[in-house]
Amino acid sequence: MYSSTQQVDDLWDDYFAKSDAIRERYASEVKDLQMYEESEREHYEYLWKVKEAGFGDDDEAYEAYWKRALDYYEQQGL
Repeated sequence: MYSSTQQVDDLWDDYFAKSDAIRERYASEVKDLQMYEESEREHYEYLWKVKEAGFGDDDEAYEAYWKRALDYYEQQGL
């Protein structure tokens, strides 16, 4: 049989364990959101480079241009 002190201690342990679980869950969600934000930032930076290079919204043409350029320089031995 538990004494009242042990019961109170168990209640506090349960309370803090639940708080820890909540903090861990939110920390995980914050990390996921930060990773998503970073990937979005990288994506929009890439799209900005495509636009600044004169390709507008055509990222496939941009990639094809760089592939041709790299192939050319590899053939030249540079």
